[in-house]
Amino acid sequence: MRAPIQRGFSLIELMVALAIVGIVSAIALPLYSDYQVTARAGVAQSNIQSIHLLQRDRRREFGEYVEGSYVPGGVATLSSMLGWDPRTSADRMSYVVTCTTDGVKAGECARSSAYTVIATHIDAPSEAVTMTFAP
Repeated sequence: MRAPIQRGFSLIELMVALAIVGIVSAIALPLYSDYQVTARAGVAQSNIQSIHLLQRDRRREFGEYVEGSYVPGGVATLSSMLGWDPRTSADRMSYVVTCTTDGVKAGECARSSAYTVIATHIDAPSEAVTMTFAP
């Protein structure tokens, strides 16, 4: 008589495969998380530089900087006052521009004022990117 042919996997083989998947995911998830943080910071810095270039043009033309904010799906005074919008609708970051020293009417900064741009991602507010620009 012949022995029956076994089909499928044994419990040990399944447990080893599951352990391998667990080890690979334990290594991959932190790396992916670091990648997301780096990507968010890169997008924020790129958009802050765009805001800075528009601010320089505004200062040359009108002699002032603009204070304002951009919140996806909400307040967008940077769009109306400065003409800036993020390059993509998938950008889930809010941007706030504030004057370091003021004395001019609301929404504008004096020519001699420095300004700070703060970019905060909606999903990771603790990873805010801040840049200050002097006149």
